[in-house]
Amino acid sequence: MNYAWEAVLLAEKSKKDRDSLRFIEAACPSPYIEVSVTDLNAQTIEGDTIEINPLYRFEKMFGRLFDKNITDMRQTRALLFDVCMHYVVQLDLREGLTKEDFYESRIAVDIQGGIYGEAARKRFRLFRKPEQKIIIHACLMLMKSENYMMGFKTAVTGVYPHACIYENNETAYELLVYLGADETDEERERAAFLREMFLPIQETVHFFYEHHFGVIDVDETMVVDEMVLF
Repeated sequence: MNYAWEAVLLAEKSKKDRDSLRFIEAACPSPYIEVSVTDLNAQTIEGDTIEINPLYRFEKMFGRLFDKNITDMRQTRALLFDVCMHYVVQLDLREGLTKEDFYESRIAVDIQGGIYGEAARKRFRLFRKPEQKIIIHACLMLMKSENYMMGFKTAVTGVYPHACIYENNETAYELLVYLGADETDEERERAAFLREMFLPIQETVHFFYEHHFGVIDVDETMVVDEMVLF
């Protein structure tokens, strides 16, 4: 971890809100890294405060503005420093933004704003940030190709690495989906979101959570007490 934007991404992986983070000038800044940490290999951010050396990349811009020899208006300068670093991080994270990135960001805003319904808005919050990105990417694929099955499979297998999706050859518009996750109220809500977000109304979906349904001649699925009859 070197740059401020890396620290922010690590904090978000720990389910911290970016707006809740506070940037302060490092008491003992290093001339070799931007973020002042004791462990360079740290994979989490302790607390909501991130110490920054503003002169590491922005000496010409911030050198005089945040001169440590100036002692006046400490609180105002600290607030200004926090605002400036938040703005810098935003610029860093948007660097190299593609059209797809922009479209996906708009889809996320629409879901979170309730454009797809209040239930979808609430259920979308049950997914972690990386999972939300997978879902949004699958939504964009669906909009481009109009292939709802491809979008559904991309979202499900992305969120549930052990998932298996089967089409019932005997019944039209029927899917059997094994998720490989514990069946809880939250998981049922997450599964409902994926079903309603990607599949047409006529498609029937049967979700299986921790236990796979039995498949004749497939020994792995025919283990007693570890399979579901369908």
